[in-house]
Amino acid sequence: MSIIYNVLGGDTFETVSRKKYGTENEAGRIAESNPGAALPLAAGTTLTIPTLPNSPQNAPQSAASATEDEVAILINGAQFRFWDSIRITRSIDSMDTVEFGAPFDAEAPGFKESFRPFKFKPVVITVGGALLFTGTMVTVNPVIENAQKIVSVSGYSLPGVLNDCTAPASMYGEQGSKLQTDEQYLSEIATTLAAPFGVSVKMEADQGPPLTRVALEPGKKILNYLTDLAKQKNLIIASSSRGELVFLQSSDGGSPVAILEQGKAPLLSVAPFFSPQEYYSHLTGIAPVGVGSPPQAPFTVKNPQLQGVLRPLTFNAPDTEEAGIVAAVKAKAGRMFANMAAYAVRVATWRDPNGNLWAPNSSIRLLAPDAMIYKEYEFIVRSVEFEQDSKAQTATLNLVIPGAFSGKIPEFLPWDG
Repeated sequence: MSIIYNVLGGDTFETVSRKKYGTENEAGRIAESNPGAALPLAAGTTLTIPTLPNSPQNAPQSAASATEDEVAILINGAQFRFWDSIRITRSIDSMDTVEFGAPFDAEAPGFKESFRPFKFKPVVITVGGALLFTGTMVTVNPVIENAQKIVSVSGYSLPGVLNDCTAPASMYGEQGSKLQTDEQYLSEIATTLAAPFGVSVKMEADQGPPLTRVALEPGKKILNYLTDLAKQKNLIIASSSRGELVFLQSSDGGSPVAILEQGKAPLLSVAPFFSPQEYYSHLTGIAPVGVGSPPQAPFTVKNPQLQGVLRPLTFNAPDTEEAGIVAAVKAKAGRMFANMAAYAVRVATWRDPNGNLWAPNSSIRLLAPDAMIYKEYEFIVRSVEFEQDSKAQTATLNLVIPGAFSGKIPEFLPWDG
């Protein structure tokens, strides 16, 4: 999240930092967020001022709610009441997103200002007064269909900008073609790259030893780079309801929040998705040979669930630490199980039996013989899609096999019952 500042005569990055933050120490942050600003700063120049993590400007907004499931949309701090459908997606391996539609009414108070394209306005979603989503409006599309006029809006959580953008040119400095990192922790790298955008970082897992000899190439998007580094640490990236960039370890289950059974409420449907071409018998990581470093032996994970069939996958594991290559290969093996089998489970409620909103990185037990789940099987919730229109509230739980994001090979599969 950020605000706009118009430069006054005599302003420098240091004076602007003192005005907006109360200290000159954030001058570098402001400079990095404005790579096109020429020095000396000219009066009238528009600067983007990133909001500091945990600052009052970054406090989540809320709206009063009459019921525990009432959904409120706040655009630029003001509640927008005239939407007619919404979908909020929360995930453990991508940024949260929101989509909603509303009647197109250019004469309604505030409509034109709220839905100006290319303004990236802040959007906050609450459910029953509790914060669910903090992000940015991205696309605003008018749609005319069958004499109906609507505006279709989509957005992403605050860290979603890192999926769109590269690091500012000023961060490369004299290093030229690469943003080189030597012996830094993942959290430090992420904090440095996210700071110009006003995005805070939370490390909710053991990140292990520092990363060595990694570099961000010009043209590579920040989130892709951080995701690659997280995979080496067997971690996943998500966004929080407050719009923070979060690194975490996937759940392996063991404490399911619900047991769902085919033919019984609230379960509405189960749709499996199988991808056999993403399934391998052996996964081998090869570490590059560094200058002055002894070569490391390749590391292989065998898939005990696929016997008698040769389907190898060999790849480069860029982290040269011995522990790094082992973690990278195990993570790749786990993600193979996330890619080869998934289930979309639709339920008639936004809440689990405990009254909590369905949450990614939790687990459920599912019995659905017609979807080839012949015995109760515990799945990890990869993402949740909350949907509401004029008729109903429903949720879709996107499930994966345990171990998919923690690198553990499952002992058996859902169809083995």
